[in-house]
Amino acid sequence: MAKVQKFRTEVGPRPSSPPPNPERAASTPYAEMSDKKLRTKLRLYTEEWGMLAPDATQAALTRRVELARLMRQIQDVLDLREPFVEIHVPASVTGEPFIIGPATFHPGFHRIRKSVAEYLLWMIAENQRIELQRTQAKNRNINLGLIGERARMARIARDDGGDDYTGRAG
Repeated sequence: MAKVQKFRTEVGPRPSSPPPNPERAASTPYAEMSDKKLRTKLRLYTEEWGMLAPDATQAALTRRVELARLMRQIQDVLDLREPFVEIHVPASVTGEPFIIGPATFHPGFHRIRKSVAEYLLWMIAENQRIELQRTQAKNRNINLGLIGERARMARIARDDGGDDYTGRAG
């Protein structure tokens, strides 16, 4: 099972997209750039694309199409550089499979890209953490207000005295 050191917030491989084309990615000017420079360019293009969202002019729409094409090229290069890992997906608490985009991960072993595996492992950990909190909540004192107070008093009134309480006169 793969161990994840930290959760990445960068854009990961697109599970809904077709796999990247190695020939097309190798012919782009981004093929020779380092991963750090590629991620910086991708972040800048993404910010620009988002800033152009409210602008409905033809120039803004044309630039957004161009930015989408550039971001796709960068992401293809990053996807091809990313290694595959094999992880074991346990059953979720609810029994439902884990879903990332159109990809469904049923219990068992899956061979996927590293960034998808990181996100999937985060989802599994959150699922298990929430279930642990839910099961531990049974041991907490929950304030039920007046109804809870009445139920507690009724339980005390039904006490048959079988327990040895200190301070109770016999």
